[in-house]
Amino acid sequence: MAAPKELSNALTPANIDFVRKRSHGDPNIFTGWLAWGRRSRANKTFFVASTTLALFVTVVFAWVTLYPTPGDAVRYLALYWVWGLCAVGAILGMAEYKTSPLRERRERGHLFILLYIGSLLIVTRALNMFLYYGP
Repeated sequence: MAAPKELSNALTPANIDFVRKRSHGDPNIFTGWLAWGRRSRANKTFFVASTTLALFVTVVFAWVTLYPTPGDAVRYLALYWVWGLCAVGAILGMAEYKTSPLRERRERGHLFILLYIGSLLIVTRALNMFLYYGP
């Protein structure tokens, strides 16, 4: 004898319907996580600008870590300039945070850019001091 439909639905775990309906090959899963459809034009601009600056600074300092030239004053000053771009990225990240639709409902990922750029500021400054310290 089968259980009534109301009772059988009540006995299933709460997230099982989500797992059944979710398609694993969904191409919109990344943009859904970013809430791209809910972002305003200004927020999208802040997000792309801060992310681009963060990626640029990450690539530059990864390259510098692989190919260091200790005592090179020109490279040291150039990396100081790149570090300044990271600070500009932090300001843009704060603007993105203030205009973000993720902040309203405290959704996952709403502080990711700020946390990443903040840690990038600390790590890149330490790398610049460590790799290019000269007497």
